[in-house]
Amino acid sequence: MILHKWQIECLDIWAQNGYRGIVNAVTGSGKTFLALSAIKKLETESIRKLRVKIVIPQTFLAAQWKGELKHHIGAKSAEVGIYSGKRREHNRKYMIYVINSARYNLARHILADINSGYSVLLIADECHHYGSTENSRIFDFYKVIDKSAPYYSLGLSATPEIVNFNTISIPLGREIYNYDLGKALRDRIISHFIVFNVMLNFTNKERVEYGQLSDSLSFYLASLKKKHPEIIGMPAGIFFTHLQRLAKHGGSVGTTAHTALSLMYKRRALSHMAAERIPCAISIINSLPKRSRVILFCERIHAAELLYRELSEQYPDQVGLYHSKMTEITRNDMLERYKHGTFRLLICCKALDEGLNIPSTDAGIIVSASMSARQRIQRLGRMLRHSKEIKRIYYLYMDESSEDNELVHGLNVLKNDVPLIDLVYNERTFLHTEYEKLRESVLHFVSSRRHNTDLLDALSQNIDKVLLRGDFLLPETVCRENLHISRSIEERNYWVSALYVILARHGKLW
Repeated sequence: MILHKWQIECLDIWAQNGYRGIVNAVTGSGKTFLALSAIKKLETESIRKLRVKIVIPQTFLAAQWKGELKHHIGAKSAEVGIYSGKRREHNRKYMIYVINSARYNLARHILADINSGYSVLLIADECHHYGSTENSRIFDFYKVIDKSAPYYSLGLSATPEIVNFNTISIPLGREIYNYDLGKALRDRIISHFIVFNVMLNFTNKERVEYGQLSDSLSFYLASLKKKHPEIIGMPAGIFFTHLQRLAKHGGSVGTTAHTALSLMYKRRALSHMAAERIPCAISIINSLPKRSRVILFCERIHAAELLYRELSEQYPDQVGLYHSKMTEITRNDMLERYKHGTFRLLICCKALDEGLNIPSTDAGIIVSASMSARQRIQRLGRMLRHSKEIKRIYYLYMDESSEDNELVHGLNVLKNDVPLIDLVYNERTFLHTEYEKLRESVLHFVSSRRHNTDLLDALSQNIDKVLLRGDFLLPETVCRENLHISRSIEERNYWVSALYVILARHGKLW
């Protein structure tokens, strides 16, 4: 196994910490490969025979983990067991547990292995899921285990926002390493990318309704903060979880928290289903190269299905749909078609957020965003696995909404490394103040030189696409190279248009 520098460093720290600890590493940076390397390291260095327990949040990850164990560890099929639903294999060297099935059995299995003379390595994949009352039952063994027992642990997560951190940090160990998006970008572990923050407007009816919900929500939250000042300043994800806990309390506090949650859900639903989101997403798709592979993320299944129908009319047999209400067979079929290029557009909901390996993707459109910084980072990781191509990430958000402050949370550390382009989508057009000046300069220059109408036509067709693809930020040499290797008149016209904008940007037109 060839490891990145960060993985080598992380494994050394893990060993120094007694082979225990939690690692926060951005999606796409190689967390799974780190865990496989940890297994190999412990198998080499442990005196006793090792049993490995891997806990995962979703069933579909089991086959993925099994494949990785066979490919990278050399595990035989008979050595790998899956414990999920009706499939209850047990007593294998490498065991993969889905959390829903692991809650009441994993602790017992770990104790049995240790009592039988084995060392045990517990790998908690996406460990931010395991702090709840029910899920934390997987750690019940730690209450009775001998502290000198040969038990080791590795928690994996893509976000430092771990709810009930103490619940998992005692049995898994402290956080020993943090490898964020900025570090992965600077180390060239993930692809370079451009982020487009696209601001949309509510309709008049939506704006009035959103304002009414916000006023009511502010009233109830103010009441809660007086009685529970600890919630002031909490990160959004942790604040929401804490509110859910308060809602379970009796009395006025529980009622107030429950009402606040209901208002938050209604306001979020209104934002997610805003009328402008789907036409904006389709406009972005239409501006990208026809061969582009794109993932579109929605928060609501209904919105995903509406978008699927509209895109399928424009791009028949090129669009896939993936969400939790589809059968597992249908979801797998959709994903396989996207992986093999039958589909180049994949519309999905939260079912695709965590853990699943996705093939090369050129662009991602966050049609509607979760309030969770964790999910935003996860979604970035789906598209940023390393390649030479620059990726494009489009975040659609509503003006005059809570998304204004939430949307780029977690990206501030990248402001010196990642271009952030702010766009306004209004009346089916995209606006960017500085770019409007470049557009005007280019069109004026071409008109004043009395160039032929073909060039003006090419510019009129492509100059908006140059903005939406972010190619006006490219170095002139890269643009000229792309122009040189263009295979079609359409592609050539695009890169000629991009070149004119780039020249204007650097003051070289005149």
